[in-house]
Parts: sequence; structure tokens; C-alpha cells
Amino acid sequence: MKHNKRLTALLAGLLAVSMLFSGCSGTTSGTSDTGLIDGTYEGTGAGYGGNIKLALTVEGGKITKAEVLEHSETEGVSDPAFEQIPAAIVEKQGTEGIETVAGCTRSSEGLLAAAEAALVLAKGGEAAKVPTATMTDPDVIVVGGGMAGMTSAITAAEDGAKVLLVEKTGTLGGTMGGGTLSGTGTKMQIESGITDDTPEKFFDDFVRLNAGYQEREGVSADDYYWNQSLGMYYAQHSGECVDWIVEDLGATVKDRTPSQPTLYEPLNTPRVWSGDRSSYDKVLKAELQKYIDSGMVEVLLNTKADELIMDGEAVVGIKTTNTDGVQMDYKAKATILCTGGYGYSEELVKKYNFQNFTTTAPSFATGDGFFMAEQAGGVLKNMDFLTAYAGGLKVDDSLTKKLSIRVKDFPYIIFVNENGERFVDELGNEDGSSYDEITSWWKKGDNRVWIMLDQAMVDDLKAQNKPIISGDTEWKNFDEQLANGTVLWSGSTIAEVAEKAGINGENLEKTIEKYNEYAKNGYDEEFGRTRLMKEFTGGTYYIFETTPYIMITAGGPDMNDKGQVVNANGEAIPGLYQAGEIVGMANAFGRTTIGGVGNTGCLVWGRLAGGSAAEYALEA
Repeated sequence: MKHNKRLTALLAGLLAVSMLFSGCSGTTSGTSDTGLIDGTYEGTGAGYGGNIKLALTVEGGKITKAEVLEHSETEGVSDPAFEQIPAAIVEKQGTEGIETVAGCTRSSEGLLAAAEAALVLAKGGEAAKVPTATMTDPDVIVVGGGMAGMTSAITAAEDGAKVLLVEKTGTLGGTMGGGTLSGTGTKMQIESGITDDTPEKFFDDFVRLNAGYQEREGVSADDYYWNQSLGMYYAQHSGECVDWIVEDLGATVKDRTPSQPTLYEPLNTPRVWSGDRSSYDKVLKAELQKYIDSGMVEVLLNTKADELIMDGEAVVGIKTTNTDGVQMDYKAKATILCTGGYGYSEELVKKYNFQNFTTTAPSFATGDGFFMAEQAGGVLKNMDFLTAYAGGLKVDDSLTKKLSIRVKDFPYIIFVNENGERFVDELGNEDGSSYDEITSWWKKGDNRVWIMLDQAMVDDLKAQNKPIISGDTEWKNFDEQLANGTVLWSGSTIAEVAEKAGINGENLEKTIEKYNEYAKNGYDEEFGRTRLMKEFTGGTYYIFETTPYIMITAGGPDMNDKGQVVNANGEAIPGLYQAGEIVGMANAFGRTTIGGVGNTGCLVWGRLAGGSAAEYALEA
């Protein structure tokens, strides 16, 4: 496949405007010089965790208030956007010139889209209807407009295919990860003096880390699925894809000198960069806009792919429903699934025996592509494996993570199970290499872990300005959850707090007695802990009930090294391709944890699927 280098063009913000509108309320008093009619108007835009509803109040022809009515964004992470964007709308009397807030791009876009929707109504307009596609004969359909979807569409268009990109939310961008990239043989590596890295060395890291997983879990290589050809393909093409987005498209990274991931076992060669996901989003949208302007790509927002259209064993299109309820069929010779993971699908997560969890996945990560792949005969692999972080607090029935404990950041605390027994060195190794071992326990049984500390420990952490709950600098969340009694309890005795928490108090008393002896002696005879052990001295005891929170799902439909989804016999399903999180990192890399392969994988699989689908469609 060929990948022509072309100059980037128009602003990406043109792709981010939501078409989800609602009505207005309040009284009106005519149109002012500004074109705004007095009243209160509501608009809705697509955020990261779901729709954001915002109300604009117009008085005397001016916007006097911008108020968020509803949202499902993650507390703490999205707060800067909710503080800055509404205030900026009032200050600027509209949305023109307002930039998204760093680290809150998706929430910012949702707020701005909601404001744009409300402004249409405030000017006397009507709620816009979701358009249907004008492209009647696309060669390739891309389902999902995240990092992989945009990359797939760009690549297919580069190679001469007409592309219809269908996105179920009101904006492009998807679930773009934390920003890291990982590749071998990049220009940045060479600039840093690293000239001897090879795909073979990168692949050796996958092999070594899989061996560590097998030893840690007591399993063999035959106990889980790993398509090693995909891992090698990634290693071979990761560097060129990093160069593509950084050097060719102009995305920024925070430091062009590669490093090793800090939370994971060191790689044999530094090849990970800390990047800027907002920059990736910007440059991909700008590159995509070129092909939209040329007529090679059409983007259809607020349109959900419901199922595939089959012709025998071949995939020939999709059935869709938009947010206006309009159902449409779109035909194409090739379809690429870029629908992300299933981290917000309670059905799928529980189906694969993962209980008691919250998630940082957005509300649109419902596993749509998994159902469609199965419909076409695809086979799902490694669905029981995912990336989960320890210390989530399930404070309500929502799947969205609201609060968490940074379990690696706090000394003294101990972890116990429902039987009141410890099970691990809570701090792990100083270099962080046992992080996977610690967090893996949160993915066993019912996944609950109880964290215990006493008043002296709490007082010490307060004195050090180290809140137990992430971001809780004034300990308001701590006090609130203590009062709620859902995930945090206190008691004057171990037995009392254990009963409140629903764990074995008799065993917990024995556990604390034993641990206190270890703390006195400076050595943990059971789990080898030697650092930051402190006796429990009484007064008030505290117990948190924690669960894992899901970040990325790691299973998915099996595919070959042409990006084609395959059936149970390993045969390619004609016309069906995939890219991005749906590929399943465990399928490509085994049961490893390596920084940067998620984002770079979206580029690698997107370039692969886009090129392969274009070739198939244009030759068909």
C-alpha cells in the first residue's frame, strides 16, 4: 500500500460540533442587536462520559449565564473544563475563539457543542436534524471516529478509496489514551543516540513479559491466546507510525528523548515517549479534513452502526440509526470496525466473569464492534483479560469511576480480603516492577479488596498533605464517604469496623496482631515487606472497600496480519477489517503491560486496516 505525504489543512474543530439539540424554555422579548432573543435555551453535546446538557440564559440580548445541567464526566479530571468553558462563553458572548482545556478535550468539546446548539435556538433557529450521507457509493465504511478510525479513514483515502466514516457520538476523537507512544527505529530514537534498537528486540520484550505473567499466575503459554504474528507486525511498523504522526503530521511529544515506562518492568531499550493526546487529536482531524474537503471522505456523526449487512459470508455494509431515529443502510465493499473496547458494557464485562467494578471508559465504549464481529462469524479471544487499576471506590450504582485511592502512593496501609487476611506486599518493589502483581489480585474472585488504616495513620497523612482519596486535598470526600457508609467505615475496635465492612473480624484481629509484630521487627515474614510498616495503635480504625476500575479492555476478535477479522477456522471474513482497541492488546502482545502500545497500536492497526481495506475494495 502507498502512503502519500500531504500537507495538513483546516481546523479540526469543524468536526466537533454536536447535532444533539433540545428545546428552549422561558420567555422571549424580541431580538437584540446581537441577534439573541431573551430567554433560556438548552443544548446537548457529546462528552467523554456521555451527553452534556447546558443552558444559556440571555437577558437584554446578552448571554448572562451558562449553566451545566447534566453530565456524566469524571470528577476531578473534567473539573477544569466545567470551570473554564462556561465562564468563557459568557465572557466572549459565544463560543468563537474558545480553546479546549488541556487534559479535558472531550469534555470541552461537549460543552462547546452544547453551547452551539443552544445558540442556534437563541437566534430563533430550529434544532438541526442529523443529516444522512450524501456519498452513495463509498468503497470503505469506517465505523468509529477515534484515533484508529480517523487513521483508517485517512489511510484508505490516501490509497484512493472513497470513505464513509460513521461515528455514533457528536464528535470525533474517541477514547484517545493518556498520550504515550512506543516504537522502534524512530527518528527520535536515532536523534537520542539509540541506533541499535530493532523490531526483534521489541518483540523479545513481549516474550519476556509474557513469561513473567506465566510465572506470576502459575500458567503456561497454552493457557491463553497470543497471536505472535500481530506482535511482530506491530514491532516492525511501530516506528514508522510514530514518525508518521510526529514527524509527518506534526504532533508534539513532551520530550523527544525516549524513556522506559516507570510502572512496568524496564524494556531492554528505551522506546516510549510521553505525548500530548490533544495534539494527536488535532493533527489527525486536520489531516482528515483535507480528504473531507476533497470529497474522498464523508463524516456522519450521531449515527450508530447497529449491525452488519451480509451477502453470504461477506460483509457489504452496515445498518444504522441516528439520534433522530432515522434508520439507513449503507453499502460498501469493505467495512472497518474501529468501535473501541467494551469497558462501559456491564453485559460484556460481567459475561467474562469480571464483577464489582467501575470504569474510566467513556459511556460510548459499549462493545458494539464485538457484537458485529460475532455476527459475521468472528471469534472473540482473551475477553477475560483487561487493564484494571486497583483502588476504585464504587460509591453508587453508576459504572463511571467517581473516586479512587492511589494505592501505590500511601505508606502504612494494608490490604485484606473478605476473610480478613493479607495477601500481598502492599507496596511491592521500590522500582515498581511488581505493580502488575499487586493489581492482578483485584481481578480475581469478586475483585473486592479492603484497605485498612487507623487514626494515627490518617493524622500522619493529613500532616503530610497526602489525601487518601485522589484529589481530596481538603478531605471532604473522605468525610462524605465516612458519613455515607457505602465504601468507608470507622470503628473504635477492629471487630466493630470489620462488622460494618462485612469482613471476618476474628481473622482481621489476628492479621493485625501478626502484622504489628512484623512492623516491630521490620520484616514481613509472610510477604517480604520491609518498607514503611507501622503498627496499628488503636483509637479509631478505618476500612475502605475497593474495587478495580477498568481503563482498557484487552480482548477482541481475532484477526490476521492484513487487519482482516477471521472466523473459527482462521479464514478471513471477506470485507471485514478492524483497528484500535477492538483488536485486543492481549491478542497482539500477550498478557503484558507495556506503555505506549495502546495509542501506537491505533496508528499501526489503523494504517494496516485502512490500506488493506482500500486495496480489497478497489480491486473487487
